[in-house]
Amino acid sequence: MMEKGRKKISVFKNELKTVLDDHSILLTVIIAPLLYAFFLGSIYYKKDIDQIDFAVVDYDNSMTSRKLAQLLKANPKINVIGYLEDYHEGVEKLYNLETKGFLVFPDGFEKDIHRLEGAEIALYLNTTRFLPSNDLNKAVNTVMMTVGSGVRLKYFVAKGKNPQQAMELINPILADVRPIYNPLNSYGGFLLPGLFFLILQQTLLIGLGESVSRDKEKGILSSVLAEGDGIANYLFSKTAYYVFLYIAYIVLFMAVVFPFFEIPVAGAIIPSFTISLLFLLTIMLLAVLIGSFVNNQIRMMEILAFTTYPFFLISGYSWPVSAMPEPIQWISYLVPTTPMLEAMSKLFIMGGGWTDVMAPFQHLLILFAVFYAAVILRLEWLRRRNKRRVGLPSISC
Repeated sequence: MMEKGRKKISVFKNELKTVLDDHSILLTVIIAPLLYAFFLGSIYYKKDIDQIDFAVVDYDNSMTSRKLAQLLKANPKINVIGYLEDYHEGVEKLYNLETKGFLVFPDGFEKDIHRLEGAEIALYLNTTRFLPSNDLNKAVNTVMMTVGSGVRLKYFVAKGKNPQQAMELINPILADVRPIYNPLNSYGGFLLPGLFFLILQQTLLIGLGESVSRDKEKGILSSVLAEGDGIANYLFSKTAYYVFLYIAYIVLFMAVVFPFFEIPVAGAIIPSFTISLLFLLTIMLLAVLIGSFVNNQIRMMEILAFTTYPFFLISGYSWPVSAMPEPIQWISYLVPTTPMLEAMSKLFIMGGGWTDVMAPFQHLLILFAVFYAAVILRLEWLRRRNKRRVGLPSISC
């Protein structure tokens, strides 16, 4: 037992030395998680967009159109950069990205309102970025609906209706919309939690994968596996350092990074920490499995460097898995990111508990068991192959 313990400590110390000596692994697992977390978080620190550039084309030049333009200026979402000569100037400024949208008041706009014939305005938006255009659309429609309701209210009151009856005639159905989990409808509030866990996944996958392929390249993996309990020795000691390191990252993210960027951690701590740990262990097994097939550390980096966005896109976080082609759906079920981001949304953002994340937790457990079995079989195959190469009899585990 003492000898086994010394071997495990030896592998652990060797891994620590590898991380400190190898600049690629050091940058990936020590510096990159912290750098990316605060860099990406700072991009979406405000989480909401205010003062979106907007312009007005006023062919009517009436008191009503000017009043509406003033109301638009008062909206915190809108920055009215000025009045334009005509529609063509508005289109030109849209093309030159000098404004995100413009509004056209047609000639006779005020007269149509006074005659209660219904007045039309034209709203032109640059929809290449859907968040600013969506905010502009909502802001302009809010102003116009408010003013339109006021006009209709005066009309019905003039016809002898009391204000309450007039309001019921104006809006017979009122929709009470109450955002719950992302009340500001902000892009940062939606995106940042998923990005933080994606950072942990990819740095761990690349860093540990590089370390395993480096061991394979230098013959370290073969020498460790040749020992009697080499598989368990290597697997436990190789991942122990990363377990401690990435648990520290999880604690740091929950206790410091998330509060700093005002990301809610609404769920219970125990299920949040447990499922995060299971996620990390599953990623470690996947990294060891992939690394065991690659004989070159640089090639390992090249293989895994381009998996970040595909893993994120097929995880169902930004687009429902059910809306993807069926082959991609099956691939997404094999990636630990998919159940982890589902659980993270329910725990961190929605404030759920164990009952809410049982399905993604079981999904992660299945992936953990599958990857563990695959790693054991792969390392056993390598051990047997190495023994055959040196002419030693094969001894089963």
